[in-house]
Amino acid sequence: MDHITALCARLGERAAGSWQEEAAVWLLATHGHWLPELERARMVIDDGDDQFRIAWRHVAAACLNAGDGPLSGTMEQWQILRLACVLTGRHVLSLANLFTLDELNRRLALHATAWAAGGHAWATSLGLIDAPAA
Repeated sequence: MDHITALCARLGERAAGSWQEEAAVWLLATHGHWLPELERARMVIDDGDDQFRIAWRHVAAACLNAGDGPLSGTMEQWQILRLACVLTGRHVLSLANLFTLDELNRRLALHATAWAAGGHAWATSLGLIDAPAA
């Protein structure tokens, strides 16, 4: 298991029990760009004993200044990060440019939104993505 895969698993374990947090972590892990980028920028916190969490407050602040801080990504990647922050239920960010997502990322975004609203099983039952992932 590579480092990022292990990190995804630990973040998922930490998020377990909160549909919103589970969905946000799943979206970032599945999208692929952001977890290594967040770790590089020290926005993934090690609380000890292999307990990792995302510093959502710092991530949301970075979203407000997209491109002017420690994180870098394309416009589409920033939309995924903004959505993940919003899905946690703790941040209000503009999602006005979600229309810029390609079909795959649009499906990931819809699946994550459904997960946050009704849980993983319900989101999977909608068939928005080909292979269900936990």
